[in-house]
Amino acid sequence: MLLSTLPPLQVSLLTYTDDGQLDVSSVIPLIDGVTEGFKGNARVILPGVLVCIDCTLDLYPPQVNYPLCTIAHTPRLPEHCVEYAKVLLWPKENPFGEGVPIDGDNPDHVSWLLEQAEQRTAQHNITGVTCRLTQGVVKRIIPAVASSNTVIVVK
Repeated sequence: MLLSTLPPLQVSLLTYTDDGQLDVSSVIPLIDGVTEGFKGNARVILPGVLVCIDCTLDLYPPQVNYPLCTIAHTPRLPEHCVEYAKVLLWPKENPFGEGVPIDGDNPDHVSWLLEQAEQRTAQHNITGVTCRLTQGVVKRIIPAVASSNTVIVVK
C-alpha cells in the first residue's frame, strides 16, 4: 500500500513545522523501566528522535514457556497448573462459548482458570496458586521488585 493512500494521522505525540521538520519543543521524553528478578534497566525514549520500542523488542528477554509434557504430566509449580488450565482445558471445555479467547482482565475468565488450576494443584499436592498468580500467568506478567524499580527511578 502506498503511503499516500493511507488516511492522515489523527493523533500524534509530536508537532512538526510547516516544512515537515520535527518541532523539538514538542518532544516529551518517555522513561521505560524494565525489571526482571533483581536485574533492571531504564531507557529514555525520545519520540521522533530515537528508535521506537517496536524497533528494540528483540532486546527484551523471551517469554517464559513451559514444556507441554511438564504441564500435562508432571507439574511441579502452581504456574504449571495455571498453564494446564489455560492451554489444555480452555480450548477443550470452551467455558464461555466456542472460540471465545481468554481475557486476562475479565474476572470471570480468571476465576474459571483459577478454579481449574486449584483442582490440578490438589491432585499433585502443589500449593501457591492464587488469583494474582493466575492473572499473572495468563497475561504473562513478571512481577517487578519494588526495590529495583526504586533504584531505576533514582538513577
